[in-house]
Amino acid sequence: MKFPMPGENSRVRKAALAWAGMTLLGLASACSPTNPAADGKTSGDVEAVFVTLAPVAAEQLERTVSLVGTLTANAEARVAAETDGRLLSVDADLGDTVQQDEVLAQLDGTTIAAHLREAEALLLKARAEEKRAAKLLKRGLDSQQKFDEFVSQSAMAEARRDVLAINLAHSTIRAPFAGRIAERLADVGSFVRTGTPLFVLVAENPLRLRGDVPERYASEILVGAAVRGRVAAFPDDLLKGKLTRISPAADPDRRALVVEAWIPNLGGRLKPGFFVKAEIVTRNETALLIPAESVTRLAGVERVWVVGKDSLAHSRQVEIGDRVDTRVEVISGLEAGERIATSALSHLTEGSPVAVRQAANPGQTEHNS
Repeated sequence: MKFPMPGENSRVRKAALAWAGMTLLGLASACSPTNPAADGKTSGDVEAVFVTLAPVAAEQLERTVSLVGTLTANAEARVAAETDGRLLSVDADLGDTVQQDEVLAQLDGTTIAAHLREAEALLLKARAEEKRAAKLLKRGLDSQQKFDEFVSQSAMAEARRDVLAINLAHSTIRAPFAGRIAERLADVGSFVRTGTPLFVLVAENPLRLRGDVPERYASEILVGAAVRGRVAAFPDDLLKGKLTRISPAADPDRRALVVEAWIPNLGGRLKPGFFVKAEIVTRNETALLIPAESVTRLAGVERVWVVGKDSLAHSRQVEIGDRVDTRVEVISGLEAGERIATSALSHLTEGSPVAVRQAANPGQTEHNS
């Protein structure tokens, strides 16, 4: 048996390791891509991060002030009896829509009608006596004092006739304005006195939206401004109206101004008492908008990743304003037309190379290749 010479084992191991290293290097070379960009690497062998990009867009933005309030009737009246009488008929009930001067109920007016006929007869007699007295005065057969007494009696008879005629007309209860019956308060056969409430009538079109606006917005809201809102009963319907009144003084407890807006209600679907979440349009101005997902927040600081023409990512601090659907307003830190990363944000570092593709429409989000 032949034994290896001293040091021969060491030489064998070194040769074997060298051969294995060359073999692995050859395999790695064979598997490596010939185009580094196809594997997300730059010419400096730094791996690029695949991202989607979005442009910083300059758009017209509506400025609004939030308004929370309640719908109320534009007018509400307790329709009462204006004369005494027994209720003969009720021609309107809860929920009925009525027009102005439409008959709501009828009181028994037979007694008043009889007194009216009597008054009309007395008026005819008084006028005849006044006419005879005038002729006698003209001939000098009667005094001026006597004539004046007949004139006074005629005037009083006419006034009594007019009062009874008005009372007879009041025995028919009519709607003072167009609206809907909210309450019926009396039944047929009831004897009612003057002033007894019979109905509650509300005007439903338009309705009033009444609510509070914080006092800090006093300089921004103006009468005539557009108002938009929604109610829980019809969440898909957008209510549109206009601001009609602003309180001249702020409530010292709530630190708010009371405002009113008119809301059209042609179909009658909206009801007084509905709760409304609305907004008042104050002005339109140009604003910079970016996707909300492009903003990262750390320790109260908001930042975005800006990608320049060199396809490198750079972190930049921004100031964020209002949210508009899925986007946010940028108050400072960016300029219109710059591109920002909207994905893979956690994989980016300062100066990271990025891989993107050019979008056909500059207004669209750019996606990774």
